[in-house]
Parts: sequence; C-alpha cells; structure tokens
Amino acid sequence: MNICFIMYPLEYYSPVSGGALATIAYELAKPLIAAGHSVTVLSPSKGDVFYDVGTVVQIAGCRREDVSVIRRAICKLEEKRYRWDIPYYRVYRKSIVKALRVMRAPPDVVVLNNDLASARYVSGAVPAMRIYVAIHNENRTRQRDFAAADGCVEKYVAVSQYIKDWTVRQHNVAAERVAVLHSGIDLETFFPRPDYLEPVAKPRVLFIGRTDPNKGPDIAADAVAALRQEGIGIDLTVAGGTWFYGHNPADPYLLKLIEKVKAAGGKYIGPVGRKDVPALVREHDIAMVLSRSNEPFGLVVLEAMASGLAVVASNRGGLPEACGGAARLLDPDDFKAVVDNLRELATIPEALRVAKRNSVARAAECAWEKRAEELLAICGAR
Repeated sequence: MNICFIMYPLEYYSPVSGGALATIAYELAKPLIAAGHSVTVLSPSKGDVFYDVGTVVQIAGCRREDVSVIRRAICKLEEKRYRWDIPYYRVYRKSIVKALRVMRAPPDVVVLNNDLASARYVSGAVPAMRIYVAIHNENRTRQRDFAAADGCVEKYVAVSQYIKDWTVRQHNVAAERVAVLHSGIDLETFFPRPDYLEPVAKPRVLFIGRTDPNKGPDIAADAVAALRQEGIGIDLTVAGGTWFYGHNPADPYLLKLIEKVKAAGGKYIGPVGRKDVPALVREHDIAMVLSRSNEPFGLVVLEAMASGLAVVASNRGGLPEACGGAARLLDPDDFKAVVDNLRELATIPEALRVAKRNSVARAAECAWEKRAEELLAICGAR
C-alpha cells in the first residue's frame, strides 16, 4: 500500500526543526516501510535537513517570507472571505494538490495532520484515494462549511481517547468515525542505563519539553527546592526551549524559571537536539510531566518510561492514557501532593525501584511496530 503523510504548515519533517507530529510520522514510516509499504511525506521546510525515512517531497509552507507580495495580497482577501485557519493557506493547499497529482506512485491513503480543511481540496487529486485526518490536539476550525471537508474524510485518527471525545463533542462527528491511535516509542533508541535499578544517593529529576507555563516546569523546580530545604539530596535538570523550533532566551517566563531552577540547586541546559535526547533522559531517575493544560497524549512520558525513569504526571488530558497505570498521577495544582510523591521516590529506594520497573514494563507495550499495525488496521489494509 502507498501511504502519504502530509505535514501541516510549521510542522517540518525534520529532526532539527520538527516537533511531535514529525516524530510520529517518522516513527510510523520505519515499520511501515519494513513491512513492504511505500511511504511518502509531503512537508514544508525551514531550511533544515529532512528525516531520511520515506520519500520526502518539499511543499510550500505558510511563512510570510515564502510568499510573494502579490500572493500575500490575494491570500489576505481569501482569508477574510473563506475563513482559512492559517495565513497563506491558498499557497499551501495548491502545493499539496499539485504534489499528489504528480507522484509516481499515487497514494492509496493520505494522512492529513491536524488539518480539518484540506480534505475537500485533495479528495479529487488522486482517484480512489482514501483520506484520513490525524488529530493530535484540540483542533478547531474557522471554516463555515465544515461538513464539506468532513464528507471527504474516511476516518479521523485521534492520538488519545481524550482527543477523540473532545473531537466528537466539538465537531459533532459520529464516535464510530474517530479511531484512537496512541503514540509509540522506539525501544532501540530509548532504553534504560545498565544500572538504572541500583540505589542512588541523590536521585536526578528531569523536566524536558517546552519551557511554557502550561507544561509546568516551574512546579518541578519548586518541588525540588522544597525537598532540598528539608535536607533531602536531589538534583534537577531542566531542558528545552520556548518552542520546539526557535528559542527566545529573553522570554519572561523562561527568565523566572531559570531563577527557580537555580534556587533549587539545579541546572537549566536549554534546547536539546533530538539526537541528544535519549542519552540525556537515560542519565536521570525521575521525570516530571506536570502539565497544567490538557496534554493530548504526552510522548515524553513514553520516552522517559522506556529510559527507565519513574514518572510523576498530571491527571489531565491524555496523560493518564500515556502513563497506562505506571506513573504517579496527581493534580498539578496540588503542590503538596507533588512534593509528597517526589519525596517518597527520592527517599525510599524500593518505591523508586518499583516505579522504574513499572515504567519499563509500560513502555514495552508501546513499540512503534504495534502502532503501525494498528494504523494499517484502521485504514483497512491487509
């Protein structure tokens, strides 16, 4: 079967500037190709190298600098008239339709990522092509005629039951038309260090992700600081930038966060390249995933668990699904609960050891090969 993933504007199929959507497409492509299927990825570019898996076709993005002055003016008028969800959508739409029409091996299946508008425009590009829309977030649309696009979609594929339920409510889509496909984990890249179950004198706590208030890194820093004031030996590392590509070191929240990390005796190491993430995670013992917002799923949870870390996570959004019963779930606004759970893991070696074992067992259930099989089943492939 020929499968085509289409990356949404500002979602680049790149290990440098790509985010979670790029990671998911890349990780699914590997087992799909290994199983004998053909994978093509249509992606805009920020100028960085693309992932080297699948046939990659560069398409137009929606950055202002990529659009001529005349086209900008046309797009501005169309945005008001047609209520496009993103600027310069016309350029992106025409680019993906053209790319689909000239593909040497026409796709049997197209997967649009976080794109609720394009199905109506790409549906006629290739005869008999089936269109699926992967929903990775709480996706809204400004389109007046959502039904026109919805009628061209074979099925929606939500990253979690939480996102499925939200999509059904928000867009009045029949529940049976929304499948759930959780993210997976590369168990050859993310794995525990050899001594991960050995007692540690000073547990190492990690936050990795966007340095955004919604992600809760400040909660982790405050909790570590509270334990250090009690005389408990514990270390903290905060890694990440203000966005998954690009970084603003003068961001006011980031500056306050760095001060909190210093007060906790920890270190802020800034953005980390994708290739360096596995080794960094593996060095730690406890991952803090304390999102204040409703996280759609939480790929970072599986990466931490596969690396042998105990996980303390929010009980919101899709995080409980990602954790699969192997993490300590709590309300991120309940600071006492955060500190109490972290204290237990930091001071009771057996509690930390059990949590780590549970993490590794949970991650073992989530290999990308299994997720690829589930995607093929959703698409009706044999």
